[in-house]
Amino acid sequence: MNLDYEAKRRAVLDGAAEVFMRDGFAAGTTKDIAAEVGLSQPAIYHYVGSKSDLLREIALTVDHNMMEALEAGIRSSDTPAGQLRGIMREFTAAVVRDRRAFAVFWQELYSLEAETREKITKDERDFINRVARLVATLQKQNRMPPGPPTAVAQAIVSMPSWMYHWYRPGGPLDAESIADIYCSLIGINDA
Repeated sequence: MNLDYEAKRRAVLDGAAEVFMRDGFAAGTTKDIAAEVGLSQPAIYHYVGSKSDLLREIALTVDHNMMEALEAGIRSSDTPAGQLRGIMREFTAAVVRDRRAFAVFWQELYSLEAETREKITKDERDFINRVARLVATLQKQNRMPPGPPTAVAQAIVSMPSWMYHWYRPGGPLDAESIADIYCSLIGINDA
């Protein structure tokens, strides 16, 4: 693997996320992306491809990061509360690491091709269902409030999902501190 090629490819994807977050997918152009990363417009096509290819790559990377956060969180503990806490920590860290890509992911999901959108929808449903199973277990232990586990899971996952609206790097809170706040809000800070 050529490290320079991969670094430039990553820079193109990061630049595309910045442009799509700022201008939207419809208004953002490969010319804008090229200017953002200091490459020529043909280089954008060389490293990733068309504007649609850029959006698909960003979305699939976020999808991968979400599923990795889920798996890492589950592996982090043997208890449901510990697993949910691990998921919150890992997912929050993923959003903090790549908030621009997460912003584009949520804002431009409708712009994706049907096949990619279907894959992401399936993975998102799996993510929520697995969190809902943890919620249901914690509800049986009286560690979480009653309510449909899927609705509670969606509310829990929404906290880190939407932080791209307000989180700014270099602010007073790091990913771990934010995850601790989320865990405290849902009553699993002692997991």
